[in-house]
Amino acid sequence: MDSVTQALFGATVAAAGFHRTLGRRVVVAGAVLGTVPDLDVVAGWIGDGFTNWRHHRGITHSLFFGPLVGPFIGRAVAGWESRRRGEAAPDPTRLRAWIWLSVLVLLTHPIIDAFTSYGTQLLAPFSDHRFALNAMPIIDPIYSGVLLLAVLMAGFSRHSERAVPVAGMALLFITAWTLHGWALGERTQRMARAQLSDQGIVAGSVEAYPLLFQPWLRRIVAESPDGIRIGRHSMLAPGPIAWTHVPQTPDPRFAAVVDLPEARLLDWFSGGHTAWRVTETAGGGSTVEISDTRYGMGGASLLGFWGISVGLDANGQVATPPRIFSRRPSADADFLGTFWRDLTQGPGQ
Repeated sequence: MDSVTQALFGATVAAAGFHRTLGRRVVVAGAVLGTVPDLDVVAGWIGDGFTNWRHHRGITHSLFFGPLVGPFIGRAVAGWESRRRGEAAPDPTRLRAWIWLSVLVLLTHPIIDAFTSYGTQLLAPFSDHRFALNAMPIIDPIYSGVLLLAVLMAGFSRHSERAVPVAGMALLFITAWTLHGWALGERTQRMARAQLSDQGIVAGSVEAYPLLFQPWLRRIVAESPDGIRIGRHSMLAPGPIAWTHVPQTPDPRFAAVVDLPEARLLDWFSGGHTAWRVTETAGGGSTVEISDTRYGMGGASLLGFWGISVGLDANGQVATPPRIFSRRPSADADFLGTFWRDLTQGPGQ
């Protein structure tokens, strides 16, 4: 999820579990802790896009990070608090609360991230496998709005009798909302696979990725021996999926690119969900493009919002180093209008 939502989630966990012990200001601490794992984006600021692909949602998003780092943060906060109060040592009850708060917030951060499509290395550093359940978009106003209401009530209320139940109900709603999104994705995949089967197409992989701000409208990518089929489907307006078939014909020029470190990185980052194509350039050269098919819309971004391109010379050898390209459409009125119609009436209506 986006960092704002992660901060709201951390604040809600703090309010639900620790408002009675630590007071209403604990929501601020929970919000700050909720953003700590996302500090790994600094790697992208120091390096480049390839660095960000490698390290974002890495070690700080491991299931081991919270239990190992949380106690140190909790002890540090409790110690700072006791010195501020003029106490010789932290109160044992408050010390335990600060430790558990730190562990829980740092632990829940990667768990809710794993329900998006981006991929989260839950088992780092022992495995770099990226877990992605395709249940929720990275930004969801309903998800964030419910958390915001709970945080506001907890932050302005001195009475835990009001704040704690509201925060607890918000977390229950978020759990149900996430599982609802997961179920929608599974239903969409089953329906897509059945439609393809009726057309005599056997797909090896069918993925339904949530699109922008909601769980109902999804981008569906089906991989089969004769290429990739891409469609969109809204569970609010069910109907047949209009597929766009993108053949994936092997080209000998791909051999010059497939083993490049950047190509291997993109394949790992996308979970193997990539599309390849080659275009001719002036002077007998060519350009090989590899797109991450998980995120995309129509038009120029049909194959994906981003990927890498590599220039080859007339002999099919690498002539220019790999670079990241981006084809995200502008969020203008036409785009948003089309998106709303696709969501409420079905794609192409």
